[in-house]
Amino acid sequence: MKNSLNAADITWRDITSLDELAAITEDWSALNTLCDKGNLFTSPLWNNTWIETYWQSHWQLQVITGWHEKKLIAIFPLYRQLQKHGFTKKSIFPLGTGEPETSEVFSEYFDLLLHPNYEDIVLPALAKKITLLGVEQLCFRAILYNSHLITLLQQAINYSFQPRHSRYVVERSTWSLECVSKNTRARYKRSLNQLAKINANFSWVEPEDYEVYLKLLKKYHQIRWQKKGQKGAFVHPDFSEFHHKIRKNPKHENVRMSAIVVDGYPVAINYYLFDTKTLYFYQCGWDETNYAKLSLGMSLHLWSIDHCEQQYYDFMMGSNNDSYKAKFGGEQVPMANIKIDLNKGKVFLNKVFKKLGFN
Repeated sequence: MKNSLNAADITWRDITSLDELAAITEDWSALNTLCDKGNLFTSPLWNNTWIETYWQSHWQLQVITGWHEKKLIAIFPLYRQLQKHGFTKKSIFPLGTGEPETSEVFSEYFDLLLHPNYEDIVLPALAKKITLLGVEQLCFRAILYNSHLITLLQQAINYSFQPRHSRYVVERSTWSLECVSKNTRARYKRSLNQLAKINANFSWVEPEDYEVYLKLLKKYHQIRWQKKGQKGAFVHPDFSEFHHKIRKNPKHENVRMSAIVVDGYPVAINYYLFDTKTLYFYQCGWDETNYAKLSLGMSLHLWSIDHCEQQYYDFMMGSNNDSYKAKFGGEQVPMANIKIDLNKGKVFLNKVFKKLGFN
């Protein structure tokens, strides 16, 4: 099919209203399922939930879609943020990112979705469209080195990828406890012996118990971060609302939790998101007051990796150096946060005017 098509066979349509975007949800979902790179974070479920929670009226939708014979073969879900300090600076963000940092839900692995039969035609066409967006800045968070987006930016503006972060992911079929260090194995064995003495059990949490466990997870999580002088993720109501909607979505099951329970009471809880291939570790909490010396966090991770049904156990993005995520014996995949100033002068002046208090 690649050889029989040319650029003229593709119909391009920019979607600029939320109603238009909602109308192609089924097409978007089908393309996300088809794409090898498709995952929960590139799905309409995740992005539409983000829109419902965070969308602001002054943002401008800019979703680029490509169609062949009425079939969606490419979607690049973007929007514009406008910042006025002396003049208006226009920045492009992917849907699912750009919300206030205090309520950020940490969407990762953004990528444009592209039918594999159309890559050779679509990527050059999209590269041209990127240069015509008429914005001063491009902002992309948690991007993988092998994404379509990186290829697109290389073609469009000669972008050079600079990986300052990594994805830490365990391939379950090739993993065993022998993949972790001797010291980590010894700590795990010691923790299991200590937990056995107090009648502790490891388990996956039943869905009907999620809300009860989540309340306790939030309590543990907040206590830990407050000790560090920080608010923690669960303080902002928008963050909680977003995850409530994800958990309650009637057509999808995308949340899982594991726990260590002592005499019927949870003392450590991991909160995950998942799709067909991957279990994404998202948040955790444990009782540091009464069980600080039992290595609860490490032990629950190792148990959960060993009992995970998905092909991948994903710790998601972490720093390249000294990340605790490296100790679990997974692969370290290059990632980066990307901010590209297309008009350096305007971006600089916008920062100056902002400091001077211009509106």
